[in-house]
Amino acid sequence: MSFLLYNIYIIKNMHKITNKLHNKINRKKITGNIDLFVKEMYNMNRGDNMLTKFAVTNFRNFRDKLTINLEDKHDYLFNLTATKNDIISKSIVFGENGCGKSNLGFALFDIIITITDLYADSKLYDTNNFLNADSDLDYAEFNYEFKFDKDVIKYNYKKTEPKTLIYEQLIINDKEIYNFDFITRTGNFENLNIISAETLNFDINNINIAILKFIANNTIQKEDSTIKLLLDFVSHMLWFRSLGINSYIGMTNEVVELNDWIVKNNLTTEFEQFLKDMADLKVHLKDIQVGNKNIILEKHKNKELFFNEIASSGTSSLQLFFYWSKKFKEVSFLFIDEFDAFYHFELSRNIIELILRYENMQAMLTSHNTYLASNNLLRPDCYFILRNGELKTFVDRTDREIREGHNLEKMLREGEFDE
Repeated sequence: MSFLLYNIYIIKNMHKITNKLHNKINRKKITGNIDLFVKEMYNMNRGDNMLTKFAVTNFRNFRDKLTINLEDKHDYLFNLTATKNDIISKSIVFGENGCGKSNLGFALFDIIITITDLYADSKLYDTNNFLNADSDLDYAEFNYEFKFDKDVIKYNYKKTEPKTLIYEQLIINDKEIYNFDFITRTGNFENLNIISAETLNFDINNINIAILKFIANNTIQKEDSTIKLLLDFVSHMLWFRSLGINSYIGMTNEVVELNDWIVKNNLTTEFEQFLKDMADLKVHLKDIQVGNKNIILEKHKNKELFFNEIASSGTSSLQLFFYWSKKFKEVSFLFIDEFDAFYHFELSRNIIELILRYENMQAMLTSHNTYLASNNLLRPDCYFILRNGELKTFVDRTDREIREGHNLEKMLREGEFDE
């Protein structure tokens, strides 16, 4: 984005940004409001950077190529917040146990351990289960396509193990920037000038990390360069789940104790209200410090109880969601695996409605809860079913024309989408 276009963008979006800032500025007297303004503008602009397509082959239970096309939206005129820039922005993936919903998330987030140094759940480093067990192919292939304003970026690579690349390719607007074969140590680097990396010196005989990561770490890139935008998007992808243990991929390297984090950030009262608003939990919380440890207590008539000792699985999961939700304004792509495993169906719906408020964040959730299949929440082109290694929307799993008035849950339960 040129300096001129950058300023035009600010002018065109001034009213949106100032509306967002109005309450913040009125609530507290602050200096340096321009910093807040720029941050809001930057986050709005990031919303135009989106993942559009993804494919994976021979990874875990996906022996054959599995493809996601988030540009395959239909012309529905309801629940428009589920899409942005003609790209599916919010989606839910249904599927039977063992169909690969969790592996879909691991596949999407393999890019985290390929081009960043951010934390990743140990399952991403599982060498034994990396390749499909029934395939004779000795590598897995990953294909990503992003759209940043008018630029289309394709990033492709192949691996034999989680940290062992054998091939890598970057394409911008249908022009190959480079490709490299890590086995033969040969490739094409003729168009590095397009990404301001033509003067980069590296020993192709000894490089063992992703070329893209090497370029990002060893060249000076403008803030609006394609490489910067791509690394920024990937670095703000977030995967998490709470099934017995809390785990995450991307976004940060921090490991926190949730109660301690809530207290240190003066969020105990807000967390109490969050539990009430989301799950109608009428609890009364207070925090105390014991030695160097911050503790949340639940107040009752006759005694105070340790919150983390009496919280149900659902409440504990909701606490984790509260923690990550405080980062949603910065997240580019969110994936929550089995997001409602411990939730009542109404709480599950409230979670989705909250996520829908973040228009600049793409989100994909997995679930078994058919109650969520509703045109009152999302739309038929935003609901996916994963079955037999194929990921298709409700629309693509039936010959029937689906309209706003249709009962999607009933259709799902009766096998309408079992093609």
